Amino acid sequence: MPRTQPSSPPVSTLSALLSGCASLDAAAALHARLLKSSRLFRPVFLANCLAAAYSRLGAASSAVALLRHAPEGNGFSWNILLGATLRSRGLLAARRVFDGMPDRDAVAYNSMMSGYVDGGHSQEAFGLVRAMLEAGVRPSGFTFSIVLSAVRGARHGVQVHAAAVRHCFAHQDFAVGNALINMYRRVGLMEHAVRVFWSMNGHDIISWNSVMSVYRDDGRSSRVFECFRLIRSHGFSVDECSLSTVLSACIDAEDLSKGDQLLAYCVKMGLLTNSLICSAVISLLCASDRLADAVWLFKGMATWDSETCNAMISGYARSGLMEQAMSLFALALQNGILPTGFTFASVLRWSSCFGLVEQGTQIHALIFKIGLEDDLIIATALVDMYCKLASLEHAKKIFSRVNFKDLVLWNTMVVGLSHNGRGKEALQVFRQMLNCNIQPDRITLSGVLSACSLEGLVKEGIEIISLFKDKYYIVPGVEHHKCVVDMLSRAGMLGEAVYFVESKLQKCIVASLSNILEASLIKRDFHMADLIAEKMIKMKTRSSLPYIVLAQSYGAKWASPTVSQS
Repeated sequence: MPRTQPSSPPVSTLSALLSGCASLDAAAALHARLLKSSRLFRPVFLANCLAAAYSRLGAASSAVALLRHAPEGNGFSWNILLGATLRSRGLLAARRVFDGMPDRDAVAYNSMMSGYVDGGHSQEAFGLVRAMLEAGVRPSGFTFSIVLSAVRGARHGVQVHAAAVRHCFAHQDFAVGNALINMYRRVGLMEHAVRVFWSMNGHDIISWNSVMSVYRDDGRSSRVFECFRLIRSHGFSVDECSLSTVLSACIDAEDLSKGDQLLAYCVKMGLLTNSLICSAVISLLCASDRLADAVWLFKGMATWDSETCNAMISGYARSGLMEQAMSLFALALQNGILPTGFTFASVLRWSSCFGLVEQGTQIHALIFKIGLEDDLIIATALVDMYCKLASLEHAKKIFSRVNFKDLVLWNTMVVGLSHNGRGKEALQVFRQMLNCNIQPDRITLSGVLSACSLEGLVKEGIEIISLFKDKYYIVPGVEHHKCVVDMLSRAGMLGEAVYFVESKLQKCIVASLSNILEASLIKRDFHMADLIAEKMIKMKTRSSLPYIVLAQSYGAKWASPTVSQS
């Protein structure tokens, strides 16, 4: 009898094997089996599965070659080819594939947009969104997640949010809701981020972590603690991001008792092996003046990484132990732990805080030697350091060399110039920033108002506040109102300054009036000084300044010579 050929596995079995491939060798073996049985392209579904496996396992070029030789393909084939081309050949080749596709669905548009965003070409990604809508292709939740990650301005973010609402994704889709929260946090609209969170129909742990980060960045530590309590009461398992965020909030709020409770929880659950949590605990211990405990924890770790080394270096520097900080910095380098931008930023920050010019310039030399001077985070830290050390020429030179400046770098330069009395230069940099279509934030407004105050530009300062409110949706806060008071006082508009304080700064009226009182004395407007001193005494202030002013004023009046009547 003739030998019967073994039957080939069904398509469903082969596709399952391809989907479960854990190595390139396994995929290549299945590829050879399919070629031998002449079943690779019958149906094309198997070729798609094999190409997807190659792409997933890091052999995108093999996926491209396979699909290029397929006799016929379908929409899935084109989408897999586009994704593989993006991974292996770059944006230009991928765009040629995209333009040559007979039909483009949301998956194709999303892949191409994601490639543009990852490559730093946000405008091209936004252009594809418009083309997608014009072609009648309905965007998906993933579309909005991609676009929101590329938004850098408040007005644009609000427009994308409105589009997400129109397509019913803003409240229903976790991924879109989380992307909206992170976008609003990034552009500085914290209240918008909070409103998005509480309007969502449901939350996952990523949503909770995102809104906790918003509250922490906004200085609302009590809300971070409340969210952490709600996470646990709702049955979510806290992760490393949750714990590191709430530990950071404990440091910001100087609530060390809560920090100790969280530390006990981390020890009980055996979480200190996680580098992100361990670095947050080290920062907490250093902030609570328990440097020895932080060192003990750090030295007891099985392995060091950049996160934990950065926390310990920052802890040493925070305590003024710059020699130990620099020694650990060097030791990390010797052990092959490459410093991150945050490591350099931490060391440079504390070098400038302690006025250590020599250490700062040595670190700058090392940065230059290893070729990291163009790193945006490091460049920003260098500019900040040189501004704090009053070496403005060095700061401006580094600033001008950075090709792609972000908002943080612009703000650092504006604020640095203002703090060094260079108001006109700070305003020039601000105008350059707007010309580059960089959307300002609250920090920008503080720096610009300080510059206007230095130069006595009251009218321009008031116009800038209106610009921020009307165009950038930034409502001035207490810190900005204090800048306005300082600006009015420096310009000699003391009556206007008092009126502004009484209408805008009721919560810190005494401190603000004290500043105006000092300005009155400097301007030698003793009549206004008497009026402000009397106001402060009626408020029962504990400051001795108004009493001293009135005592001197009354003493001068009594001591003035009188003309005797004949």
